[in-house]
Amino acid sequence: MRSTKIICTIGPATSSPEDLSALIDSGMNIARLNRSHGTQEKCKEVINFIRNYSEKHRLPIGIMVDTKGGEIRTGAVIHPIEIKKGQEVIFSPVPIPEEERTVIEVSYNNFYKDVPETDTIILDGGDILFDIVSTSKNKTVIGRARGDGSIGSRRHINLPGADIDLPSITDKDWEDIEFAIKEDADFLALSFIRNADEVRLVRKFLQDKKSNIKIITKVETHQAVEHISEIIEVSDAIMVARGDLGTNLPFEEIPTIQDKIVTLCRDKGIPVIVATDMLESMTEHPMPTRAEVTDVAHAAMTGADATMLSGETAVGQFPFKAIEAMSKVLIATEKHKSRFPSLRMPVHNDREARAEAASTLSDSANADAILVFTRTGCTAQEVCSFRPMVPIIAATENLETKRKLTLCYGVHPIKIEFGSTPEDTIIEGIRAAKEFELIKEGQSVVLLSDTEAKDAQVQSVQVRKV
Repeated sequence: MRSTKIICTIGPATSSPEDLSALIDSGMNIARLNRSHGTQEKCKEVINFIRNYSEKHRLPIGIMVDTKGGEIRTGAVIHPIEIKKGQEVIFSPVPIPEEERTVIEVSYNNFYKDVPETDTIILDGGDILFDIVSTSKNKTVIGRARGDGSIGSRRHINLPGADIDLPSITDKDWEDIEFAIKEDADFLALSFIRNADEVRLVRKFLQDKKSNIKIITKVETHQAVEHISEIIEVSDAIMVARGDLGTNLPFEEIPTIQDKIVTLCRDKGIPVIVATDMLESMTEHPMPTRAEVTDVAHAAMTGADATMLSGETAVGQFPFKAIEAMSKVLIATEKHKSRFPSLRMPVHNDREARAEAASTLSDSANADAILVFTRTGCTAQEVCSFRPMVPIIAATENLETKRKLTLCYGVHPIKIEFGSTPEDTIIEGIRAAKEFELIKEGQSVVLLSDTEAKDAQVQSVQVRKV
C-alpha cells in the first residue's frame, strides 16, 4: 500500500463523472479544486459526485478548495500578444489607446509602485522575462523583453523580491471560503500568504462559522519563507508551492527551502505537501522525464505526506497516465524506506512518546500494521509523524475525521462504530480492517487504543495476532 498521498487538481481534462471515477480508481487521495479557474457551480458538481462515489464505494477521498489569493495578472486579450527579444512594452493598469508601443494591461493599480523593489518582471513562471527600463507617475512601467514569446489572457505576473501591496485574502477569496464551508470541504488551501496573522484571520472566520475545515498554508512568497516557523504554528498543513516560490526566490534555493520546510513540518507533526511541476512534461507527453521521476522520489525520501499534480491532471493530455506514473514512483521508492535518512523525529510530549512506542514496536515485533483508534485524528497523525515501516490503519467513528486523514502519510482511515467497551471497539476495528483487506488472518498488528485500568481508561500499546 502506498504511504505518500496523491493530490490531483481537477480541471477540464478530468471534471466529468467518468474521468473523476478514473482518477479515484487510479489512486487519487484528495481532489483539489483551484478557485483561480472555473465556477463555484462546477466545483459543486465535482464535490457532489466525489462524495456520492466515495460513499458508495466506501473510499476516503478528501476535498481541497484552493483560493486564488492576491495575485497580479495580465488583462484579457482576443489574440496572444507576440513579443520579440529586446522589444520595449508598457505595463499599465488601464488601456492606453493612443500608445503606439505594445501595452500589457495589469490587474493591479499600484504595479508601478512595487516594481522599483525588483529588477525583473516575470510572466507565466518564467516563460517571458522583462528588464525594467523605467517607471512613470502616470502608473506605467516600461519593460524590455529578454527573449521572444507570446502573452495570452490573464497570465500570471511575478515581481521577485518585491513586497506586493495586495491583500493576501481578497474579496473573491472570502466568497470561496464561504463556499468551502457551505460544501463541507475538508481542506482550505490559502494562496500567497505572507505571515501568520493572515492565517489567524481565516482561522477566526472559520471558528465563527463553526467550521472544522483544515487550513493548508501555501508557501509561495519570500515573506512566507521568512516567517515559516510562525506560519507552521498556526496552520494545519503546509504546501510547498514551488511554482510561484521559484519565481519569487532564486530558483537554485528552492530544493534546500523545500527540504527545510518538510523537516520543520514533520518536527511539528503537521502534514506537508510538495507541489507544482512534479510531472509537468506529462501535460503533453505520456511518460515523465528522468529528472521528474527523481523529483517525486526525493519528496518521498524526505518524508513528505503528499505530492500534488496540477496542470498534469487539470488540463493535461495524459491525466491518468500522470497519476499512475506518480503512484508507481512513490511505491517503488517506499520499498526502500530502510535506506532513507532517518525519518523519525524527536519526541516532545507523552502523547508523542506513545506514538513513537507504537512505531518502534511495529518494527521490533515484525508487525504487519498499526491499528489506531481515534476520534479527532490526532493520535493517527502523531503515529504518522514517526513514519513507521508498516501501514497505519486509523479506525474512527467520525466521517469528517476519516476524510481529513487522507492527507496523512501512511494512514488508511476506516469508519467503524465504537463499542461500549475498549475491547468491543478493538474487535470491531480488527473486523473492519480485515473487511477492507488492510490486514489478513494470522498477521500481527500493533494496537494503540484505550484499555480498562481499575476505574478509568488509559491508552495502551500492545501487539495482537489477528
